[in-house]
Amino acid sequence: MSRGPRKTIEDKIREKEELIQGLKVRIQSETKELEALRQEKRAKEIEEIAGLLEDSGVTIEQARSILEQHIAGENANEAECA
Repeated sequence: MSRGPRKTIEDKIREKEELIQGLKVRIQSETKELEALRQEKRAKEIEEIAGLLEDSGVTIEQARSILEQHIAGENANEAECA
């Protein structure tokens, strides 16, 4: 029983190249979708922080100052431990 003509090495190479190209396109598509999801997550996190600041009556400038003080304190503590 014959299964039909065997594929030439050139046909096999062409098929693999086409498969790889298709996978590259899929990876690009998935990477774009992943980036969009990351941006959506970041936007939601920023929205939550903005809501928290608004509910607590803290301005952006006050929050920035508080964070800067906190970071400076953490850096000072790390320097003392070193």
